[in-house]
Amino acid sequence: MIGIIKSEFYRIRHTSLIWIHLIVPVLYTLMYLFLAKTTGLRNYPKDDIIKTFLVLLSAAFPIIIGAITAKVSDLEMKAGGFKVILSETKSRKKAYISKLIVLLIGGFFSTIIAICLFALLFQNQSMIDYLVEALLIFVGTIGIYIINLWVSIAIGPGASIGLGFVGALLAGLSLTGLFDSIWYYIPYTWPSRLSLTYIIGNDLNRILTKEEFIKWAIIAIPVIIVLLILSLMWFKKRDGKAYTD
Repeated sequence: MIGIIKSEFYRIRHTSLIWIHLIVPVLYTLMYLFLAKTTGLRNYPKDDIIKTFLVLLSAAFPIIIGAITAKVSDLEMKAGGFKVILSETKSRKKAYISKLIVLLIGGFFSTIIAICLFALLFQNQSMIDYLVEALLIFVGTIGIYIINLWVSIAIGPGASIGLGFVGALLAGLSLTGLFDSIWYYIPYTWPSRLSLTYIIGNDLNRILTKEEFIKWAIIAIPVIIVLLILSLMWFKKRDGKAYTD
């Protein structure tokens, strides 16, 4: 398995995927801090500036993940219609999981880069709080990565990108209170709602925050497991043809 993961890293090391994971979080953080210093944001309480930074970052993740999984799918198609990855290992399950793991590793480091850079330059929370928020956002993206990777391979890059924009819209709507009772079931709302729940919980009620996290975990863990199993079952039967052709 480790060898297959190494092979995945080798495959993408000369592509734009590496730079996307490194540059996008830095650009987003620097741009946000610039706006926080030069626009009406500077008049907001610092807690609200942090909250807005995390919420916008979380809401942007579906679009970013949609673009990244689309790029991964496109690279595989250009390399031989997925026949390369399917022929490199006897286990299709390991091939698929290794690709997902590499994407998750990239997403984890992108989240850490963005939030740690913000923490160093803004410094209005403890580093522990920032790291917890980063972890919550990353954990919240796992379901999105599974869905978009599956869609990008099954249907095509365009579908993954389109789904990313739909996911961002759902994430934004979930912050209005519209999805207060159902956001636990919608993976695209998880990063923004989890980080926001933590921040609000620190200000108001840690007990209610704990209850919210437990309720989310009870629902989200089975959802993630089911999504992973279904995507693995589908990929195991894939014949290497171009998307749904």
